[in-house]
Amino acid sequence: MSYVLLIEDNPLNAEVVIFLLNSIGVEVKHTLRGLEGSKLARQDCPSLILMDFDLPDIDGRTLALQLKKQLADCGNPPIVALTAQTGKREERIAMGFGCTAFVSKPIDDEEFLALVQKLLTAPRDEISNPAQKPNMTH
Repeated sequence: MSYVLLIEDNPLNAEVVIFLLNSIGVEVKHTLRGLEGSKLARQDCPSLILMDFDLPDIDGRTLALQLKKQLADCGNPPIVALTAQTGKREERIAMGFGCTAFVSKPIDDEEFLALVQKLLTAPRDEISNPAQKPNMTH
């Protein structure tokens, strides 16, 4: 099954992301909690994971690291940190915990959609190559 998993505890933020992704024909499954998202990811192997780092039940950094380990059999789908935290330090931390890209909220719609399309269509070996990792911060 090909879809994007969105792990976002803020309903308004989730609504915006889902609307944007649906507008380009991307199926989205959304969960408010990190542990529920982890379970769903292990069951269905999403094509891409978008996740907030400030989740109520688990730290997003820890979750990203766990997902990278748990989803090896799924080809390690790219994980995008979708967070209100900004700055190069936060970005380095996210990448160190296994994220492929870092997007600061509020998101720029066009840049965000371009990143998603790139991650959904690029060969996995290109995405996992640090020299070619997509990067999106504002």
